[in-house]
Amino acid sequence: MLEIKMEECVSRGLSSDLASLLRCEGLTTITLTRLDQLVTKSVSGSGFSRVLVVLKSLEILCENREELQTLIHLGLTAKVVSWFSAIHQPLTSDLQRNATPLLNLADAFYDYFLLLCQTSLPVSQLSVVLLQLARFALDQDIHFPLRLEAIRTFNSILEFLSREQRRQIQMDQNQTPILSQVAAAVLTVGDYELQVSLSEALCRLTPRKEREHRANQWFSCRDISRAFCDIRDVDFEVDCRRFLNFVNRYHGDQRRAFLDSTELFRPKDEKLDEFWIDFNVSSGCVSFFVDEPQGFLWGSIHLLKEEVDRYSLYLKQDGCTGAETVLSVQLNTPSCTRTAEVVRWS
Repeated sequence: MLEIKMEECVSRGLSSDLASLLRCEGLTTITLTRLDQLVTKSVSGSGFSRVLVVLKSLEILCENREELQTLIHLGLTAKVVSWFSAIHQPLTSDLQRNATPLLNLADAFYDYFLLLCQTSLPVSQLSVVLLQLARFALDQDIHFPLRLEAIRTFNSILEFLSREQRRQIQMDQNQTPILSQVAAAVLTVGDYELQVSLSEALCRLTPRKEREHRANQWFSCRDISRAFCDIRDVDFEVDCRRFLNFVNRYHGDQRRAFLDSTELFRPKDEKLDEFWIDFNVSSGCVSFFVDEPQGFLWGSIHLLKEEVDRYSLYLKQDGCTGAETVLSVQLNTPSCTRTAEVVRWS
């Protein structure tokens, strides 16, 4: 009878009703097992919207701390990690057929992991969640935005942990192999935003006193190792930019950038010494930060591959100033149509 009621709630998309049903039936091993069977069946049948209903019902239950602790004691974390692992294969093969529900489900898992890890979750379970997120971030066959969000969720979880919890995670030997893979990916992923998040993960999970030793193991090039060790946690954003500029062989001493006829300027920060534009190969994105006079934060411009109708790249000779490299981009949305010019002085 429980299975029939659960099926009805899931089929009708009634997350709150499913949460009430589970609460009334009692949060027991049997209840969680039935829920696990329902989710496993749904994933195998591409019923991703159904799994989303289950996750949302669990979010409702987790609002009650006592019920959350009961579920964790019954093995909820292992179940959710298992469900998350189960969508890996569809994410690499069925994405075109089930794009929207599958992407929504992946995002829901990230949100739920973040919620779960903000509770008093045992460090051993925290470590398992982090490892799973790192593996998703490193998998080149997974949709790029999901990889980026996976490692950002990884870092957000670490940010919420206490100093003692972080220390225990740092000491977890299971993290060592994955950190080596993360370090290797920093050199090859081909996208600046992902490089930053991967570098942040390395810094968060490496005590300052051990960073030089670890970096020498991760990076065969001593110059890269030293550049990584120069990243200071207090100035992470600026120092990481310098590190990645070095890694990406970002050269040039005089650069200017224009959006149509408007010149763009680097953000006002005395710690920054140059303007940059990132051409991200892996994500197919051109992105850069600019000064935003009317705002407190830096302004950002992102030109995504799927939004581009056509583009041209050419060298423009100027008898007075030398050569300019001009990138012209026509976007799909008429209201956003614009031309971006990236200019380098020769």
